[in-house]
Amino acid sequence: MGFCRFLLHPRWRLLFFGLVALGLQVLLLLVSPVQAPVVLYKLALVMLAAILGMFFDVAAFPFAAPDSYLDDDWKRAPGVPQSRCADFPIAVGYRWPFVMACLRRALVVAACVVAVSVGL
Repeated sequence: MGFCRFLLHPRWRLLFFGLVALGLQVLLLLVSPVQAPVVLYKLALVMLAAILGMFFDVAAFPFAAPDSYLDDDWKRAPGVPQSRCADFPIAVGYRWPFVMACLRRALVVAACVVAVSVGL
């Protein structure tokens, strides 16, 4: 049980899901080796769509990035490389613009992923 709690910790969650995806890929190779390249191809296209969606959001809304509604520039905060903490205060009165900017970015990325996935 301790190992599962370790992997589900927010710091190691990406590693956990990466291991699950790798395990599923190995299972796919064992069950149907012919389909493995197709799955990897589709996965690469979906990942490319997510990256392009992020770039589109940054290009379309350069002055409305979610981190622009924070009190301080989190990139210049002392100790950021050591702490890697995401708890930075939102500027007073800008909670809803911050929430909307986060939702907008998530929707733009999701729309790009869905558009590419439907085209597959």
